[in-house]
Amino acid sequence: MKRATLWRMMPGLTVIAAIAGITLVSATRPDPILRSPGGGVLAPVRFNMSWLPQGSMAGIFVAIDRGYYADAGLRVQAMRGFGGTRTANELDRGMFEFGYVDPLTVAANRAAGGHVTLVGGINMRFTAGACFVRERHQIAGPAGLAGLTFGAGLNSAVQTLLPAWLRRNGVAGVRQIQLDPAVVVAALIEGKVDVAECWLGNSMALFEKRARERGLTIGRVAYADFGFDAYGSGIATQDALVARDPALVRRFLAASYRGYGDAARDPDAALASIRRHYPLLDPAVTRQQIVETNMLMAAEGGGHGFSRERMARTIAFLKAAGRPGGALAPDALFTNRYLAEKAVP
Repeated sequence: MKRATLWRMMPGLTVIAAIAGITLVSATRPDPILRSPGGGVLAPVRFNMSWLPQGSMAGIFVAIDRGYYADAGLRVQAMRGFGGTRTANELDRGMFEFGYVDPLTVAANRAAGGHVTLVGGINMRFTAGACFVRERHQIAGPAGLAGLTFGAGLNSAVQTLLPAWLRRNGVAGVRQIQLDPAVVVAALIEGKVDVAECWLGNSMALFEKRARERGLTIGRVAYADFGFDAYGSGIATQDALVARDPALVRRFLAASYRGYGDAARDPDAALASIRRHYPLLDPAVTRQQIVETNMLMAAEGGGHGFSRERMARTIAFLKAAGRPGGALAPDALFTNRYLAEKAVP
């Protein structure tokens, strides 16, 4: 399958403006509470968001603002990341205690000798799909992608798996183009690619916003509906932290899911919480991301634990694609040991 690289499609567009639709002027404010309700000093915890702040992170900010982490003896600072691969590597080096990472990235990390593991799920259904402009194409499934140009961000884990997904669905003749993540949305809207990779809880809201501004509508083919049954992103940490302080892992997870539970019950309050830290976030885009994340979290009946059988299917897909991690045992990617009992499948 032919690949091409498209660089500098929009030279004046910054990564932050294109992906988030905002210009960030400051880092997130850390939790101002320095002591727990009982008076003890709070343990500092750094959380890597894997990318720019967005609605999928709302539960973390709710937990910060409502003192749930402080109740757990933690002082959490949520910090921007630079993609899942880098986040996993930074976790591995101990630069952060926790991060937002997907199983494909964890598999690649461990296959390379790393020690990152998933300890709880956020997106219990795989979030990626192929987006297209309905006014230009009518695509009902993978077969409709034949002969089209498909754009996705450089270093996207799914970009490297796309050929195997297409083969599994009997599709040939798709031209893959690797794009700077800053221009993926604009490339589709401007018609420079026919199809672009889009993510629920992330870029889907941006695609739809930019399309509405041009009088267009977005269609989507979900990978998960056509043979890619994998988990989306979750909370990951380093094996060494799990071994050194399992109680901290339990407390962080419990407080985080308390925040996500509140976000699911009241998306508007969650929006207000994340915008307290990042006031220039687009309200409509961010709220849609929050709602989509709530839906993805509920996909497994509201549990946050991982199934060995489903993780095994992810490993099998990596093996079929010839990607790193295809030889790993499913249990190498996750543990449910530190979740509340009701969160485990």
